[in-house]
Amino acid sequence: GLTPERVVDAALEVADADGIEAVSLRRLAATLGVTPMAIYRHVRNKSHLLDLMAERLLEQVDLATDELATWQDRLRRLLGSYQAVVAAHPAAPLLLSRPFVSPAAPRAAEALLAILHSAGFDAGQSVRLFEVISGMLLGPAIHRATWAAAERDRPGDANRQQASMDELSAGEFPYLSSAQQFMDWSQTADADRLTIELMVGGLETLADQPDGGRLARRRPVRRR
Repeated sequence: GLTPERVVDAALEVADADGIEAVSLRRLAATLGVTPMAIYRHVRNKSHLLDLMAERLLEQVDLATDELATWQDRLRRLLGSYQAVVAAHPAAPLLLSRPFVSPAAPRAAEALLAILHSAGFDAGQSVRLFEVISGMLLGPAIHRATWAAAERDRPGDANRQQASMDELSAGEFPYLSSAQQFMDWSQTADADRLTIELMVGGLETLADQPDGGRLARRRPVRRR
């Protein structure tokens, strides 16, 4: 009864609980009650398994388009769906930020590039923006993931940082001291929503400026 889907499900559970470094074919075999060779019938190696895990996540992103909606709302919907998938899986930021091969990746990229085209950006500008958006979108989630890993693996580090912040002088750091009570790196919804709104607002500004706000165009890559 072992299937690739069961292997990926088990791997995601391990990664979400203990990080992607904890994922191993031997551990999965023990979890699923099979021999390691049984796992190898479905995945070639750990890199292939991580690719399949990333693909599973991307398949959950809603790529449906509403042609009657503005490009801003289409972008909010796409990025919001992506963020919801990432928020549901602690391992997602690191899985999706590594280079991986997946049939789902081109479909997600095509959906985002289509929205950027609707906003008035040409192919070269859209590629540059695609790279920046990808990094900005995963930024808060990666920060939360690394913070959670530090608290899990080295709790003393987080405690020391908090103690150092508590000792700041209000006279020397008046703004940081007054903002300290509001800092909570575990907040997901606000950070994700603000990330999308900052991107939408920035893109609106660039789209309204001549030449996309002097957004540099890359020369097309000549393929042999």
